[in-house]
Amino acid sequence: MGNSRSQSGPGPRSHFLPEEQAEIDRLFEALSSEKPRPSTCPRSFSLEALKSHIGEALPLEMVTRLYDGMRRLDLPGKAKAPSEGVSQEQLSVFMSHLLKGSSEEKSLVIVNMISATEGPVKAREVQKFTEDLVGSVAHVLSYRQELRGWAQKRGPGPPPSVQVLAAQLFSEMGLQVSGDDTCFLFSISPRMAVYTSTGYNDHYMYLNHGQQTIPNGLGMGGQHNYFGLWIDVDFGKGHSKAKPRCTTYNSPQLSAQEDFRFEKLEVWAVGDAPGPQQAKSTKSVLDVDPEAQALLEISGHTRHSQGLREPPEDE
Repeated sequence: MGNSRSQSGPGPRSHFLPEEQAEIDRLFEALSSEKPRPSTCPRSFSLEALKSHIGEALPLEMVTRLYDGMRRLDLPGKAKAPSEGVSQEQLSVFMSHLLKGSSEEKSLVIVNMISATEGPVKAREVQKFTEDLVGSVAHVLSYRQELRGWAQKRGPGPPPSVQVLAAQLFSEMGLQVSGDDTCFLFSISPRMAVYTSTGYNDHYMYLNHGQQTIPNGLGMGGQHNYFGLWIDVDFGKGHSKAKPRCTTYNSPQLSAQEDFRFEKLEVWAVGDAPGPQQAKSTKSVLDVDPEAQALLEISGHTRHSQGLREPPEDE
């Protein structure tokens, strides 16, 4: 797994608007006021100051990674990183790249958070970072009390559960997945768990939109009206009807109620940006997508147009 931390072209710069930069400057003032320094020394802040400021909002492991990512950031005309503390410019550039930077800028930030050494990043370092990241997501959701779908009395699952989910995510790196047995479902609460393919059927993933005869949305496992997880094309609605278990992934019902509503949906992708969209086909979705045809038949719906319309012409 290769890695180059050198930056080509002009030096790092902030992408923040003036009002956003003012917020970052105020944050630096708060962090660097921990203890007085001689007027001849440039101001900076320590790891302890960052831990004190963040408190319990993030796990200590991720706070340390954030701090290391900042102080390992090389700036033009400055001493080579890592620095003893984090300067105002390092904080500004780090936050700018992490929140508003290009893919190259973000990758540099992440690499600095993963490894302390120059050269190739080891696979085990990436996996440990993935574990810390998954654990942080669960921690933040619990800290913000945003896991409202479950009446939980304790925090997310134990560290082994985090490791299982992180290992599954890590195993997907470098694969082009488009709906095969590498797909999986997972839960964070009331317990963290990963549900992989059972081999019972191949209903791994279903995606469709703009049709009147078959469901429009994203489905994972199960079948029409009984998906392990369903996100309807009518944004904000979904279901998880897998009692007692989803046949495809052996997952239980993943929501508190079978039918649920949601306010936010995150979609992540790794890789190059997609190319220009292909021209729309005049074919029926059932001709273009054999999987949609199979799902329609599995769900017990009859193809009334079969045998009554002209066969589609090859493009």
